[in-house]
Amino acid sequence: MSDKVDIIKNIPKDVWTAGTDIIKSIVSPVTATTTGIAKLIEQKFSTLNEVQKIYAEQTIKEAVAKVKSLQGPEFSNVVVKPQVLYTVLENTESQSDDSVRDLWSNLTARELSEGSVHPEIVRTFSRLTSPDLVVLSQLYAEESSTAKLILRTLASAYTLGILSDPKSFHHVFLNELGLIERVSGKWFCTTKGKELIRSISALETANKSMQPTANASAD
Repeated sequence: MSDKVDIIKNIPKDVWTAGTDIIKSIVSPVTATTTGIAKLIEQKFSTLNEVQKIYAEQTIKEAVAKVKSLQGPEFSNVVVKPQVLYTVLENTESQSDDSVRDLWSNLTARELSEGSVHPEIVRTFSRLTSPDLVVLSQLYAEESSTAKLILRTLASAYTLGILSDPKSFHHVFLNELGLIERVSGKWFCTTKGKELIRSISALETANKSMQPTANASAD
């Protein structure tokens, strides 16, 4: 914790202002119809502690950069759901892991560029650990190149020993969340599981291998 405090002491005060400006630029497209919620999101960012602000700002900046690299800086044509961004800000602790933060920024970028992330998907994602994601990605890897990329990223940091036990707590937990199901003694990803993988995948990867279907996140 002392290392984080030292880092914070060396951060210029204008960093926090920059972070707030980023949040304002993101929520502005929805202020016309959901002013109260948009203000709530901005307020949420301002109430984060210093360490949380560092991670939240980094995640948001990475997400904005990903969207800009594909289609430019224009967000006004997308209806962004404030509750999705609110959940992102509520889960900054898990974003201290670079690999996991990359997935959070993917999800945020997808919401900013498409408005296609269902609030239940982001809430479910916030409950998953990295080993949970390894198991989920592995089960879907045979069908999806996107899942293979996620598995490859996470597997470099987390043990794959959990994959050898089909009755591990991770499998049971994912099943309870409705992300996987057991059929004839074998685990498979459900529609919800596949949608979660799509939501946290990189935009360019998903656009090539997993085009979102109409109302896919409405189930």
